[in-house]
Order: sequence, then C-alpha cells, then structure tokens
Amino acid sequence: MSRNKRRILIFGVLVCALLFVDMLSKYLLDGRDFNVLGKFLRFESLHNFGIAFGWFAGQKVIFIIVNCILTLGAIVAWWFMGRKSAWLNIGFALFIAGAIGNLYDRIVLGYVRDFLSFSFFPPVFNLADVFLTLGTAILVVVLTIDTFTDKKGKSDAS
Repeated sequence: MSRNKRRILIFGVLVCALLFVDMLSKYLLDGRDFNVLGKFLRFESLHNFGIAFGWFAGQKVIFIIVNCILTLGAIVAWWFMGRKSAWLNIGFALFIAGAIGNLYDRIVLGYVRDFLSFSFFPPVFNLADVFLTLGTAILVVVLTIDTFTDKKGKSDAS
C-alpha cells in the first residue's frame, strides 16, 4: 500500500473512531445526571437547540447548512494539505469528527446532546465540541508555525 493510501486509511479510521466515541458517549449519558468529581465535573444531560449557552435556538436549518459547509471545507482542505503532516491529520480528523457528531444530532434529533459540565465553565458541552475545539487549536498552531517557518526560510534564502 502506498504511503498516501495509508495516510488516507489512517485518517478515515481516526475520524470514525472519534465519531464512535462521541456518539457512544452521547447515547450512554443522554438523560442521565450525576456528579463525577464532586462539584468540579458533572454529567448533566442537556438538549441544546442552539449553540453555546443555547444562543440562537430555533435556527436548526442555518446550523445544519453552516455545519455542512464547514465540514466539506475541512475535508477539501485536508485533501489538499492535511496529508502533509501528522499534526494536520490529527487536527482535521478531530475537527471533522466533531462537526459530523453534532451534525448528526441536529439532523436526526433536532438538537445536540450535551452532558459535560464543569463548575468553573458555564456551558454544558459534549465530546464533539471538545474535538472541534482541539482540532481547531491544533490547525491554528500548526498552520501558523508553517506560515512563519516558510516566510523565515524564504527570507533567509534571499
């Protein structure tokens, strides 16, 4: 198997594994409320019809359209540049799995199943949200480093 095909396979397996973990956690924790680490971490089942803090509730169609555009955009971006680096692969896989996990909830259920609640952080969220945030952070860091490394390398060569 060529290196390129192997990277595509690994990427697909990673996205599917992350998506499975997200969907399983939502299935197991939906409708259940209990403390995990005292008041610090609580599983608190919440059906979110909006985005963070329930903002813009009732805008399901807009959320679905935006989510589809961002997910397809991330897949296209990964296709053209994500396979160059393991960190880009991980960032794109996290982002895409998180986006698909929440997209599934919005399309099938009409809301997103949230359950993670920290005493110091107001919104209740889910693993898909964690994946989206981590994936975005990784992509920003890696692409920023790549941008500055490329500029520095070009200016040194001049």
